[in-house]
Amino acid sequence: MGEQITRKELATRLAEAIKDRATLPLLQLLCDAQVEGVGEVADIWTGPFSSLRDDILGFSGGEGEAGARAVGIWEEEPTTGEFVRSRRHIDLWRFCANVDRIRKKGNRKRVAFLGESVARGFFFSPQYGPAQVLEKQLAAVGPSVEVVDLAQSNCGPWWLVEMTRAAAALQPDAIVVFAGNNWRAGSLSRASTDAFVQDGGLLAEDGGLSVLMARQQRRAAEIAEHTVRELAKAAHDMGVPLILVLPEINVADWLSCPIGTLDVPLMSELDTVAWVDVFSEAREAADAGDFREAEDRVQEAINLDGGTCSASLELLAHVQLKQGKTREASAALRRSRDIVDETRVLPGIFSVVAEVIRKVGREVGALVVDLPHVYHQHFGNSVPGRGQFLDYCHLNAEGIRVAMAGTAQAVVQALFHSTADLQRLVEAGPSPSPEQEGWAHLLAGIHNAHWGQGTEICSFHFKRAASCYPPIGEISIPLVYDAFRHGVPPLLLSSFGELVKNQIASTYLMGYGLIGRGLIREHDLLKSIVAAFPSLGNISSDPDFVLGEIDELDLLDAHWLPLMDGNRWYRRAFKAAYELESAFPFFSARSQKLELSIVSRVPGARQSGDIIVKLNGAQVGRVSVQDQWCDQRIVLDSSRVKQGLNSLRLIWPNVPRADLRPSLKVRFETGQQLDTRTHFGHLHELRISAAT
Repeated sequence: MGEQITRKELATRLAEAIKDRATLPLLQLLCDAQVEGVGEVADIWTGPFSSLRDDILGFSGGEGEAGARAVGIWEEEPTTGEFVRSRRHIDLWRFCANVDRIRKKGNRKRVAFLGESVARGFFFSPQYGPAQVLEKQLAAVGPSVEVVDLAQSNCGPWWLVEMTRAAAALQPDAIVVFAGNNWRAGSLSRASTDAFVQDGGLLAEDGGLSVLMARQQRRAAEIAEHTVRELAKAAHDMGVPLILVLPEINVADWLSCPIGTLDVPLMSELDTVAWVDVFSEAREAADAGDFREAEDRVQEAINLDGGTCSASLELLAHVQLKQGKTREASAALRRSRDIVDETRVLPGIFSVVAEVIRKVGREVGALVVDLPHVYHQHFGNSVPGRGQFLDYCHLNAEGIRVAMAGTAQAVVQALFHSTADLQRLVEAGPSPSPEQEGWAHLLAGIHNAHWGQGTEICSFHFKRAASCYPPIGEISIPLVYDAFRHGVPPLLLSSFGELVKNQIASTYLMGYGLIGRGLIREHDLLKSIVAAFPSLGNISSDPDFVLGEIDELDLLDAHWLPLMDGNRWYRRAFKAAYELESAFPFFSARSQKLELSIVSRVPGARQSGDIIVKLNGAQVGRVSVQDQWCDQRIVLDSSRVKQGLNSLRLIWPNVPRADLRPSLKVRFETGQQLDTRTHFGHLHELRISAAT
């Protein structure tokens, strides 16, 4: 693995040095190891999760100490034959069940339960989760069954198969696999030598990105088929039935394209200008309540982007819902969740993967628990949302109980050749304690805010947290508010220390890296908390970021602005604007005259244009922008500046710009990280200070 990375880096540097396009295929061959096999680890670990990939690959095929058998983080104890959680893998403990010892099999039937973070019970872990619910439901309808919880957050298909094979050491009577959200192809930059020249050409062609996305979907389907067949083989070798639990996703209440961003693909000069025009017209028509006109305009945008843009599909769904077109809106939302580009790494099962699990699962003799069907049967809705989910794919308590009821039906059929009523199983499933459920909603509110999901859904979770367990509203939410309103990292504050005394909060806040690393803005989180608990609005949400108490504000600071581009972490010396308008909140101690310093450009602009600067809804100036960096200053009159919260907006010009797809092709062919979306502007500096 290390040698491969080194060779790729050398090839990239050489390609950049000689700038000879004719040698690029040869250089790609130098850095190519294997055609990406369908059994290879999916490229889902980025940013703070990158160390997890290294940890997992360090297992050396599941072997423990000196020939001892291992099942993931649990290694066999020679004296007892039991499997004990190894301190060698302590960094992975937080991703697995909080179980020190897996005892030898007794007289009860044993089910090995495997899967990803949804199966882990993300947001409830380690105190409540699907495996515990399944065991209780099975006990209510038949002989006692032991469920061994082997689910692991961030588990990819390769590691899932390895874990299933290793589970043979536990002598299970059935294998349950609740997975599919992480079954996806790697990035385009990891394409094989047989495909990269053709794919590079597609990146530069009209409609080429939609072809590449379709190919990525096919690769994901191949990975899914290979994974299902390998899981079936492992179960067959053990002589036990295989039960596949097909995940569902949050269709109604999750935006694939977060608030304030657009994932517009790179297009030709004329198509980019046309797309911005028709999309803007669609938004304006929707805002005016003319939803039929909005639907017509956004369909034009979709024709231009080839259906590769979540923003246009989600706007289409919005205006269709307003017209009562529920079925069409649901289809558009699922299409938006099926888009796979070079920036999207959030979990979620693709439609093609779901179809493969259904089809191949039947072919190999597995029992398939189809959660979309189970949820539709139980809840009676075709657009699942907050009634079942806490975020994009992780389940709330009711979603877990219903999912495991459907799973319990399959286990009863497989082990006892009997049937069980779904509703009876749902009722038999334990609920989390009020405190556990309250913490899950509190953490979901934080998570949704950090992924740009908007004030309404975030405040919903904060209110729900307090209604489940009132002390959360009285004590914990004020602690969250305090922990994330300062200029120092939350980890250094006593309020954060109080929060992580709770085991569920500690698992999420300390175990998943994002929050402690200061990579996300906090203003949207704080705004959502105040929307749910207005009394907290009397406490300054930005005591370390108030103009008048400090001389200058950097509006590109992580407190205001996420350093993440989409879901990937690009190392850049500028802020890439993926939106037509960029919003920047700031606080002022009083009405005062201010000076705005802005260093900006529009990449590839063929002519200069004006950025319209608005403050609190009123236009306060314009700054000229072009392809090269421009450093400019404008004065903001004191009459426009409010005491307290202010909103600064930059409206980027829709100027003709060079087609940047050829340069994207070069990046691809030299194995570099890709960003296939349109940058409507770049900001190198955005500072605001008291005017001199």
